[in-house]
Amino acid sequence: MYILKEWKEESRSIGIWIALAISCAASMFILVQSRSFPSEQGFEAMLLSLYEMNLYLIPLLSLFISSLSIVSEKEQKTLMIFLTKKESYRGFLLRKSIAVQTVLIGIFIVWNFVLALPMKFIQPFHLKSFLAYLLAIVVLLFIFNQIGIFLGSFCKNRLQLTGAVIFSWFGFLYLLDLIFLYLLPSETKNTIEFFSAFYFLDPLHTIYFFLENALGLLSLDHLSKIVQQMVWMSPTYYLFIILLIWTVIPFELAVWFNRKGEVE
Repeated sequence: MYILKEWKEESRSIGIWIALAISCAASMFILVQSRSFPSEQGFEAMLLSLYEMNLYLIPLLSLFISSLSIVSEKEQKTLMIFLTKKESYRGFLLRKSIAVQTVLIGIFIVWNFVLALPMKFIQPFHLKSFLAYLLAIVVLLFIFNQIGIFLGSFCKNRLQLTGAVIFSWFGFLYLLDLIFLYLLPSETKNTIEFFSAFYFLDPLHTIYFFLENALGLLSLDHLSKIVQQMVWMSPTYYLFIILLIWTVIPFELAVWFNRKGEVE
């Protein structure tokens, strides 16, 4: 019921289709430009370029759509109806999260498989590389959907939500990088592992690192000594650890803030 309801709401929303149209236009532009890429690893370079484009679009899109989905339940009083049916907020949020994730990720998976068709005529198609790219897109969507669901649970109205979404998007995309760049020159051999733990907590860093390595564009054997000290696990392990962290923590915080609001 939740998934069908979410699909009906999202399919009637013009926002997701506008965002998908923008992604389509930008993707086609990158595909046209990639015709000049060399045949050796040209397909992988094209996929990385597509991911870099999505890096700006998907977090903002996911944050807005997933958070608005929760806020709309509050505004339409459907949340109250669900909770009066002896369903806990945790149960509601779990079902709502599954519905949001299924609909949004499903739309982007279908779009990327459609996009794979013209790829075959531009560069030699490598299925393993394409699946690695698709996994990176899915993880990116999943994490920012979950953060958006937390923001929707935390914010009381759309004005608060808009500010929270823009600040979160700006923070992940720019602010955290500025902080890391400021701290990096002062790091030593004794503190670099501690610094790397926080560095790879940023999902944008970890997913990009995983994808570069999976596409064969970044070899772990040719890293500088300081970067080798930062990388003390396989990129795949980093990916699934941050996926677990950014799934559980936003969900539990959303439940906790709701309980706190009920007490107050």
